[in-house]
Amino acid sequence: MASARWRVSWGLAIVLGLIASAATADETRANEAQSSKGERTEETVMEQTSVGQTVVEMAAPDWRYPKAIASRPLTMKKFMIRGTFIVDVKRAVYDRAAGMLADKPLVSVDLGAAFAVFDNLEVGVSGHRIGSTPANAAQDMFPIVVSPTGRFGDMPLFVRYRFLRRSYFEMAGDVVLLIPTGTNLALTLSLPMRIRTRAPVTIDTGLHGVVLSNGAGLNVDAPVKATYSITSSGFLFGESGFSFQNLARNLTGGSYDDSNLAFPVARNQVLVPMVVGGGYTHVLKNVVMLDIFAQFGWRPLVYLNPPSGADVVPVAKSWVLAVGVAIHTSPVLQRGDL
Repeated sequence: MASARWRVSWGLAIVLGLIASAATADETRANEAQSSKGERTEETVMEQTSVGQTVVEMAAPDWRYPKAIASRPLTMKKFMIRGTFIVDVKRAVYDRAAGMLADKPLVSVDLGAAFAVFDNLEVGVSGHRIGSTPANAAQDMFPIVVSPTGRFGDMPLFVRYRFLRRSYFEMAGDVVLLIPTGTNLALTLSLPMRIRTRAPVTIDTGLHGVVLSNGAGLNVDAPVKATYSITSSGFLFGESGFSFQNLARNLTGGSYDDSNLAFPVARNQVLVPMVVGGGYTHVLKNVVMLDIFAQFGWRPLVYLNPPSGADVVPVAKSWVLAVGVAIHTSPVLQRGDL
């Protein structure tokens, strides 16, 4: 089973690499066509990394926001808007009525939005933020669950403030209040960090604590995500790390409602997830930027202290899949320059 999972992961990485290579060729042809028309080229912007300075391509000549995902800051530029449309699939679904795993996966269509009040302050109702992979299924401004039964999901209200930016290192603070409709109230406090190691590579890490209202518990995540911008448009990413679930909690399992991994685990569990993905960025009319992406993996791939009993989720049934698009608007939209 483990070898089959690794074959799937390597196969997905190869496919994403081929897609990114094709995107590189398309981008080269587009740049040549633009130069032949004599259109204005964008201003050269230099960025400091751990190995020196590098040229950063902006999304558009009048839009000082990086096109390459690996070069973007933890918060959007002032007055930018980000909308997301994501289809999430999670195989491991806990049926509370039956007390066991459901036969059907959890499938949701999630719509979210975020707004940059200032360059360092971002607010919204969304599970998607810079430097993170899509959050739990059925958590967004309009989370619509279509399987195993139709319902409305949970709404994560967030505030992110970037308080430190030093050359190739950034740190921010996140506060996320999960307003439930059919699950449990939860509060997430995070310290996301972004490290630019060289021109096309960014490492995202940090600490994320989720305070659980049902049974007064705590989840702590220490993720490590690497993003590689093959070009200013094509990108690949992989995420792993450690997840500490149900720490010192009064409940011994059945935490599907508020687990950060979205399925039940026993108390005091340590899990290692693994997710890989990639995508392509495209700019329309110099005012709208689209990040089209897909990801696949397991949450968890490994149990460091396997639980026993009815709450065990086989790794083979812990896979997750997300396909979506993040839509960024330029600040010029606030002036009606479309």
